[in-house]
Amino acid sequence: MVHAQTRQYYSSDKLALVSPTDKSKGIKLGEDISKAIQAFGQPTSVEDYPFETLGMMGKLYDFNGNKLYVTEGKLHSYHIFNSSILVGKINGTTFKVGDTIKSTRREIKNGPPGGPYHITYKDTYTFLDFPIVKEDGYSRNQHHYYYGVVFVLHNGIKYEASAHLYFDSNKKLFYISANLAD
Repeated sequence: MVHAQTRQYYSSDKLALVSPTDKSKGIKLGEDISKAIQAFGQPTSVEDYPFETLGMMGKLYDFNGNKLYVTEGKLHSYHIFNSSILVGKINGTTFKVGDTIKSTRREIKNGPPGGPYHITYKDTYTFLDFPIVKEDGYSRNQHHYYYGVVFVLHNGIKYEASAHLYFDSNKKLFYISANLAD
């Protein structure tokens, strides 16, 4: 199911990968991969990775199960599966796998003035300033119950690329991804 909504852009500065032990260290999309090594230490593994849509080879850096995809020495995209890497603004607000959605329930009264009323409820879900949709589905090979998708604004340019947040049935964040090109 596709939900029509206004396209929301999110600054790539707020989608940086940040060290959990030193929030002044991290790497933004498009920056040199050496910043990731400074922030997170040596990767668990590095392997060649084909970027078929770009028609080029790159590298896949694995940092304790978190995947960083690199083209021409620069961070192109990432998939975060655990809390060993934070996501957010370097020296600013961050979030991580395991954080939860906030829910708000609003009561809606329908009926004539003075009643009787038919009462319905509308639940709204938010996570920082990401719009969250309640939907049991699959995307990017991940089964989610809630999700948030925003498009990436990088250096003032609106990209078709996107950032994805997927939440489980307990409203806990279990997957974060972002890229500069889909």
